[in-house]
Amino acid sequence: MSESEAATAAYSHLAYSQSDLQQVMREHYAKIIDFVTSPPFKALMLEMSAMSHMERPGFVADVLLDDGELERRGVVVPDGILLQRSAFGDRRPTLFAVKHFLPEGFNDVWQNVNITFDNEYLDEAVPRSRDVCWRPPLEPAHQALAMARNIPLEQQP
Repeated sequence: MSESEAATAAYSHLAYSQSDLQQVMREHYAKIIDFVTSPPFKALMLEMSAMSHMERPGFVADVLLDDGELERRGVVVPDGILLQRSAFGDRRPTLFAVKHFLPEGFNDVWQNVNITFDNEYLDEAVPRSRDVCWRPPLEPAHQALAMARNIPLEQQP
């Protein structure tokens, strides 16, 4: 069976096609991209990037996750878009994610699309082996605290 035939078979029991899912994902990614490339959001990211890597987790908590601070900076989060802390099993120093949930009808296959923003790190500092990458992630607030204290994430249980 070819890759295309396998993909078609995998979606044959669903009420929508693979191309339907791809289209709705593209539409929702476009909304995220429009938001993160808006001048107010880009200014916010420049403000954060001028900070040390240890200050950035606090900025996320105090500014990015605070509606009043966003409004003060002219950042309007569109309906359907969510800003939240995020973490992964590979212990990448993820600061936050911009997420958009897909329509409910697609949730049996895919729930959301997102773009994550990581703190600075050396690529070789993030392990890539399967046994490490697929471990449970740290709780996002715990990860942010460790980053703010400059504690290596790999040292976290």
